[in-house]
Amino acid sequence: MVVDSARGGAPPIVEFDRVSKRYRLGASHGSLRDLVAGWGRRLTPWRANEPDTHEYLWALQDVSLTVRPGQVVGIVGHNGAGKTTLLKVLSGVTKPTSGHVAVEGRVAALIELGAGFHPDLTGRDNIYLNGAILGLSRQEIKGRFNSIVEFAELEKFIDTPVKRYSSGMYARLGFAVAAHTDPDLLVVDEVLGVGDVSFQQKCFDFIHSYVAGDRTALFVSHNLYVLEQLCNVLIWLDRGQIIRCGPPSDVLPAYFDYEEQRALAQQTAPAPLDGALRIESVRFEDEAGVARETFPTGSAITIALEYTTTGPIRRPSFCLGITNPGVGQPLIGASMLADGQAPPQLNGRGLLRCSFPCLPLLPRVYEVWGEIWHEDRTRTIVRWQRLGRFRIAYPETGPDAPGTGSIRHLRADAPIHAPYTWDY
Repeated sequence: MVVDSARGGAPPIVEFDRVSKRYRLGASHGSLRDLVAGWGRRLTPWRANEPDTHEYLWALQDVSLTVRPGQVVGIVGHNGAGKTTLLKVLSGVTKPTSGHVAVEGRVAALIELGAGFHPDLTGRDNIYLNGAILGLSRQEIKGRFNSIVEFAELEKFIDTPVKRYSSGMYARLGFAVAAHTDPDLLVVDEVLGVGDVSFQQKCFDFIHSYVAGDRTALFVSHNLYVLEQLCNVLIWLDRGQIIRCGPPSDVLPAYFDYEEQRALAQQTAPAPLDGALRIESVRFEDEAGVARETFPTGSAITIALEYTTTGPIRRPSFCLGITNPGVGQPLIGASMLADGQAPPQLNGRGLLRCSFPCLPLLPRVYEVWGEIWHEDRTRTIVRWQRLGRFRIAYPETGPDAPGTGSIRHLRADAPIHAPYTWDY
């Protein structure tokens, strides 16, 4: 797939032409055994046609794209999609297996902060070393030295060997050096999660001011809120291939729709805490009692739990919570501990239903978590865990037709819809 992220005809800063990158799995590269085996094959031509039994991973496959001056490009995709590999190929950290890469101008690559630091050198020495690696002359580094130290907030430790720095101090110094190289292209991977909150904000403020000056940048982040704010072009990568490219308003809904479908496919069976009661299955039903995974906004949803007990259990209390994926903190809850509606007794196989006549949830995938308590309310029979997932979606053609679950605008995204009015 060929992607040109530019709207104008300026010469490109980045150009990928059918770039692929392959990694060999299950072996350390450059080991003595690998080297000897390689020499043996080269010295014995009759072995050249021996089958290759190694397993390989294509991190990038036939990627073609062009980025021109003034473009701010974001790359999205789940873990292992090839995002970091693309940035490493772009910045010259690794070479492509095939294809051609052309990059014009000075590149500041914030992929691994402080990757060029020497642990035994002081912060001062490493500023000069890292600055030189990033393409600055000694005179340029000298002129920016005070600004770098002030940005990193390391005045007291600048003559201390960096091996004594904390990870946060290390990250601050690495970002400060890279931010002061005055790059033609800023490349940022998931590096801003390091450091304290105030420093992260300083980094985001710098990036915002950088892109506001009609500068060129390429970002990889799982923080889609940030990408939506910063970028005018998004590239969606999956399994090393470009799936979609365009404005965030076009790419994000399609990406969310895909990720929500993936989440629904990853249902797991509940795990019992002991053998007294086991939840055999969990399903979600509409008003007609039909099992489904996707529901229109504002519709009724019933959570049906099929259980089996090994004997009679008196007054077990079921507690359910509807949560954001992976969080486990309920947005909406239903608890027999609070409402006192525990069944008098369960024995054998049965079905318990909890019905919500109208959930005020906006489109996305939600999880249902739950637990079951003994009659004495001091012990759990089934621990708090994820029981299943369902999806809320915007209707496509009618009030009861589930459509896409992807949101329209990240900054308007919130899980719960409450009635409100505007007055002006």
